[in-house]
Amino acid sequence: MKQIIKTLLLSGILLCLSSGVFADGLDNKNAIGMYILGSDNSFGGIQYERRFTDIIGVRFGTYAYYSDVEYSGTPFQANFIVEPDFSLYETTWNNKVSSRLFAFGLAGYDCQRQVNYDFDAQKVKSDKMVHSLVGGAGFGFDFIFFDHLSIPIQFGFVGTYNDVTPNLGFCAGAALRYSW
Repeated sequence: MKQIIKTLLLSGILLCLSSGVFADGLDNKNAIGMYILGSDNSFGGIQYERRFTDIIGVRFGTYAYYSDVEYSGTPFQANFIVEPDFSLYETTWNNKVSSRLFAFGLAGYDCQRQVNYDFDAQKVKSDKMVHSLVGGAGFGFDFIFFDHLSIPIQFGFVGTYNDVTPNLGFCAGAALRYSW
């Protein structure tokens, strides 16, 4: 076990020391990975980003979940999010870490099945599908390590509009993506 830890530690140190030979991560046009955007209604899942120019890019995110009614109050949820973003400032530090400041917008659709289950009677009290429009805006920082590891951190406001519980509030999110 100690040998594995030593090997992993040595490999990590060598990777960090050799990171200066990599190209600038800001030149990458694509990224794919997973993301989470936390708010009153959280969104997350798989995310793909495409940079069209040095200033304009767009991210597409999607998520789907299903479980048995007895195990969750929301046994089905699916959403699709589109986030156009605009680079405000970019920099590279010692050819090892790149970063950019960006402003983003957010538009999307969320569908949830909300179930109120009576565990004593073993039956469903209420069952409804809730369809929501999602919108938001904010700012974020995208850090790119070793030319390919993209870790964006973003914050702003997001709201959902539906006939059950429309809301607007603060959001914060992060992602872990591979960029190329």
